[in-house]
Amino acid sequence: MLLPVTLLLLAAAPASDTSLRVQEGLPADFVADGRLDEWTQPPSLTLSGTAGGGTAASQDAVSARLWLAIDAGGLAIAGEVRDSKAQITGDPVEVRLALPPPKLPPLAYVDQFQEHLVPTEGDCPRKPQKKAAACEAWWRQQTALRQQLQDALVARYALRSDGVVRSGQTDPAGTARYASFPGGYRFEARIPAAAFPRTAEAPLRQLSVRVDLLDGEAGASTRTARASSYDFQTVRLSKPLRYGQWPELLERALAAHPGASYQPGPGADSLEVWMNPARAYQYSPKAPSPAVVRVDLTQVKGLAAVGDIRLVSVPVEANRRGGVDRWLVSARGQAILDTRNIGDDTVRVAPNATGVQLLQVYEGPSNPMGTGTCGECPRVSFQHFTMDAQGRFSEALRLRGTGGLSERPVAWSASADLSLIEAFDVLPAPLGKQLAVRHVLDPETGRYTTSAASPR
Repeated sequence: MLLPVTLLLLAAAPASDTSLRVQEGLPADFVADGRLDEWTQPPSLTLSGTAGGGTAASQDAVSARLWLAIDAGGLAIAGEVRDSKAQITGDPVEVRLALPPPKLPPLAYVDQFQEHLVPTEGDCPRKPQKKAAACEAWWRQQTALRQQLQDALVARYALRSDGVVRSGQTDPAGTARYASFPGGYRFEARIPAAAFPRTAEAPLRQLSVRVDLLDGEAGASTRTARASSYDFQTVRLSKPLRYGQWPELLERALAAHPGASYQPGPGADSLEVWMNPARAYQYSPKAPSPAVVRVDLTQVKGLAAVGDIRLVSVPVEANRRGGVDRWLVSARGQAILDTRNIGDDTVRVAPNATGVQLLQVYEGPSNPMGTGTCGECPRVSFQHFTMDAQGRFSEALRLRGTGGLSERPVAWSASADLSLIEAFDVLPAPLGKQLAVRHVLDPETGRYTTSAASPR
């Protein structure tokens, strides 16, 4: 643990300037080669410390000037360390990085009705014994899972002479170079954004950094911080960093989920959402808390175009059951004009003179979770709305469907121009499909006239 050592250093070390400043944008011609010619700005941080026993005069002194710079590609770090030991051994520099985290949902399980909180092991039921033991085992598993998820939000990097290695990983996570000079050494490193910890913030506006200069001669289990920034230093960026092929979509998707995060870097086109999913009849805990729902924002399906406006559907939003709902998105270039959550429903599109007509069709169980009276009975229902020439969606008009009251199948059809929509009950042979309801579009008003089939 570095913290107790750091507290000792605060008392023993000469004053350090530990107010961190991070340069936005890398120095011109930056190369992680251990030469610091390109770092012309004042240092981001100065550190000083001592190590060893005896009087202060007999202790080994260390001081450092550090420079940090960030751009969309990652973090660059450079330093000049003046050390009476003047040796580059072990991993003399360690960097820790944390970004704004996602919100962890409460430790709980959810049935079709409500969320049941289990904040402590003692909140598990006491009886019957078998049920209590199962709940306590689940609680311990979830507590370990939550700690693992949270620990991964702080990245710890060792700057080695052969590269940057992130704690818990074996492959290099960046480049680093050291160069000795009489009385000390210099170093430079580059940590790419793809090696950053996950974050819930987009655009990325702040980061927290800690730098430790370690005792290079001690064993791995006894190494201490010879000089340190003492604690995480938080920096707010004046020019936030944006990631992903469609940054605004990424930002809106994150805003829809308090428990969502993404991996910065060039491939920032997916989310992980921490949530407690609802499970039918889950009256004792079984589902993970949290479950990790993955959302792939690259699965963009083009539906229509109106001038320079495109209409697409994209999986964006985790629903309460742990599935992923799609959004309709109207956009001009990468600028989003409007959105609408359509769940997993079918969408039919019919362009017209003023924009686009849209029919959203739900076909599935009467209750999406399959619970309740006839909750698994087949049902079909409709919603009709439009997108105008400015890319805005109208309010949806709900149209009657059929089903939901028996186990017999249902079916539906719609003409290509959406002027005719029909729903059917499917009866046993030889009766087959029987019309249940018909909707006919009035071109004058843009509204549907509904007629139901006569009961048999």
